[in-house]
Amino acid sequence: MKIILDTNFLIYCAREKLDYMEEIAEMINEGYDLVVPLQVIRELQQLRADKWKKVSGKDKNAADLALQIIDAKKIKKVEATGKTVDEAIVNLSREDAKNIVCTLDREMRFTLGRVILVSKGKKLILTK
Repeated sequence: MKIILDTNFLIYCAREKLDYMEEIAEMINEGYDLVVPLQVIRELQQLRADKWKKVSGKDKNAADLALQIIDAKKIKKVEATGKTVDEAIVNLSREDAKNIVCTLDREMRFTLGRVILVSKGKKLILTK
């Protein structure tokens, strides 16, 4: 099983100082690999570099922190097929019915059904 990390999830957790790794470990009772698609890595790098010229300082810092955490915790970076970041994440998640995506993206939540998201109380929740 893969637990796939999305850009907005990583940014939110970094900005709010949430230890998603610990919470996921408590939530999932079977073996899993925590993975981040290379498309997400590139998107975080673009946010950090402010390629779009409209990224807040907090989000730039959060993107930088998210990248540091990925490297420090040796989270597995994987290649996924897709024209967009979201398409790559959806394709990766559909490789195995057990795969779960960590996202805050409402559209992706409805597309995938079973996701890990952050509650208003800043706790991780596994849907369905």
